[in-house]
Amino acid sequence: MSFDANLSGLDILALGAHPDDVEVHVGGLLALATDRGLKAAILDLTSGDLGTRGTAETRRAEAQEAARILGVPRLVMDFPDGRFTEDETFRTRLMAELRRLRPRVLILPDPKDRHPDHRRAHRLAKEAAYYGGLKNYPCPGAPWRPEALAWVGGENPGQPDLLVDVSTVWERRMAAFDAFGSQFSHDPTQPATRIAHPAFRRGVLGRAMHWGSLRMCDWAEALWCERPVPRALVELLGRLEELA
Repeated sequence: MSFDANLSGLDILALGAHPDDVEVHVGGLLALATDRGLKAAILDLTSGDLGTRGTAETRRAEAQEAARILGVPRLVMDFPDGRFTEDETFRTRLMAELRRLRPRVLILPDPKDRHPDHRRAHRLAKEAAYYGGLKNYPCPGAPWRPEALAWVGGENPGQPDLLVDVSTVWERRMAAFDAFGSQFSHDPTQPATRIAHPAFRRGVLGRAMHWGSLRMCDWAEALWCERPVPRALVELLGRLEELA
C-alpha cells in the first residue's frame, strides 16, 4: 500500500473492515468534513474479496468512486477478508499506518455488529490506537494515539452520543452509497443478499431520518463513544456544523 505524506495529520480517519462499510454509516460526515476544509480519509482493512457479489477488483473500483464523490482519499490495508485476526502481525501493521496518518479522531465499526469482521476490526483498531501511543512499542513510526475514538451503530445500537446534521450533503452521501452497485443494487440475476434487498437501503434512509428528527433537521448521522464524550469529538462536531 502506497502512502501519501500529505495525508499525515488527519482530522478524521474512518475505518471499515470492507469497502462500503464506512459509506453505510458516515458518508455524510466525511462529505461535510471536506466541505469544511477538514482533512479526512477512509481506511479499508480488506478489499471484501469474500463477498457474495462482486469481485475484489470491482469493489476496489466502486470504493474509489465513492471516495471521489465524498471528496476524501481512500487507503486499503489488504488484510485477508474474513481471515484477518487480532494477533501481533495485523495489529503492528495497523499501528504503523495509524502512526503515519496521525488521525485526531478515529471512527470505528460497531463493536456489537452482526458481522464478525466488523466486531474484530473494532477490537483490533482500538488496541492498535492505544498501543500506537507507546514510544517503546516495537513498531515503525513515531508514537501517536488519536485524541478520540468513536464508532458507528449496528442494528440495535441504542441512543447515540453524537448526532451530526448532514442535510446539506445528503444527496452526495447517498450517491457515494449507490456507487457500490455490486453490493446494494437489487439485481434478480445476482445472488440474493441481505444488503442488496431494497429494505436495506430503506433502513439507511429511515435511520438518518430518525436521527434527524432528534436534531430537528432533515438528515443526521450518529456516533457512539465512551463517556464522558471526548473534547476532540465535541470540537469536531462544532467545526462540522459551524457553517451549517
